Amino acid sequence: MPTTTIVIDLFGLMLIILGLHLAFRQDVARRWWAAIRPHEGRSTPLQPLTDDDPARYAMRIAGVMMLAFGVAISLLFTLSHLR
Repeated sequence: MPTTTIVIDLFGLMLIILGLHLAFRQDVARRWWAAIRPHEGRSTPLQPLTDDDPARYAMRIAGVMMLAFGVAISLLFTLSHLR
C-alpha cells in the first residue's frame, strides 16, 4: 500500500475521532475549544450545554458531517488503492 494511502487513512481517522467527539461528547469538545482559545477577555467559565442550546444542534450536525466525510475519504481512497 502506498504511503499516501496511509497518510489519507490517518487523516480520515482523525476526522472520525473529532467528529465523534463533536457530535456525541460535546462537553469534551467544548473543553478542547476552551483550551485552545485565548483566555483573555473571558471572565466566566464555560456554561454547561442544555437541551435548548442552539450550539448543541450545530455541533451535532458538524460532528456527524465530519464523521461521515472521514469514513468516506478513508474507505474510498483505500478501496481504490487495494491492488
